[in-house]
Amino acid sequence: MKRSALVALALLAPLLLAGCGSPDEGGRHTGADGSATPRPAAPAGAAAPAPSKDGGAPSSGAPSSGRTAGGGTAQSPQNAVPDAELTPATGSFTKKEKKYLSGRVPKGIDPAAILQAGQDVCDRLAYTAKIDRNAAVGAVIAGDIKGADAAVNGLCPDLGPLLAATRGGYPDGTHAAPAPGTYRALTSSKDCTWSLDGASGRQHTITVRKGTKTFTSTGCYAWART
Repeated sequence: MKRSALVALALLAPLLLAGCGSPDEGGRHTGADGSATPRPAAPAGAAAPAPSKDGGAPSSGAPSSGRTAGGGTAQSPQNAVPDAELTPATGSFTKKEKKYLSGRVPKGIDPAAILQAGQDVCDRLAYTAKIDRNAAVGAVIAGDIKGADAAVNGLCPDLGPLLAATRGGYPDGTHAAPAPGTYRALTSSKDCTWSLDGASGRQHTITVRKGTKTFTSTGCYAWART
């Protein structure tokens, strides 16, 4: 199975995880009779959008840290709901859930929905990693799974080692002043090509030396630091 198909498993999971009814105190949904609706099992496979083959404009050179597609951290909304007002429609949030939601919920938005989005990120990472760990790491680096930092640190710390593997990685594209080190491509595709200051190659492992000005990658999806 191609890596793009494996990554898609993570991207389509939220559609299967959506429930009906209102959320209970854990952010789960309940039916009309008040019983908890179990979350569906992970699909066996799916298709994901292929990574862009266009290098685009050079980035700032900072490696992706698995936070957003651009490698930056998500900003808290300026009109965030005060912590004291973080309550679901029914029940209550746990201490861990409140900590995750703190400063993250815009006014007028159901905090349970924000919590569910974070839990979905955890599920997507876990499902993808179970099938192909490289695909999960690459999806975070490439920005196909966003919000991994906050979700893992706040809701699913058991996935911390996977998140750590995304640190210092680079997605396809052109990056200025890449950090020195050895990197491996998270794909076995023969279409993976790269260049370092104009010197090109097709190997799936590269060494970026100090003083390198540009690193361009095409068809490799993402690179993880070894």
